Amino acid sequence: MAEKTSDKARRLMMQHEHIRNIGVCAHIDHGKTTFSDNLLSGAGMMSEELAGKQLVLDFREDEKARGITIDAANVSMVHDVEGQEYLINLIDRNCAVRLR
Repeated sequence: MAEKTSDKARRLMMQHEHIRNIGVCAHIDHGKTTFSDNLLSGAGMMSEELAGKQLVLDFREDEKARGITIDAANVSMVHDVEGQEYLINLIDRNCAVRLR
């Protein structure tokens, strides 16, 4: 029986050298959530066909209605890189920059 993703994540939490933390922060409509969807797809947590359309980390109704990320969202996923598993902790956040 294949190991579940949640079990892989728990196992990798104890292997600090195999943890990567990524914070995605950019202005509105610069592809943060699309990038996040594609990482989720690469980890097998959603279909490739829906990546960039599903906007998984925009979970609030007002975010979906407005098409923007309002609250930070985070997810942990397991990626295999050259035969090594890594726990990727991702934070997707809209960062509006105010210029003077």
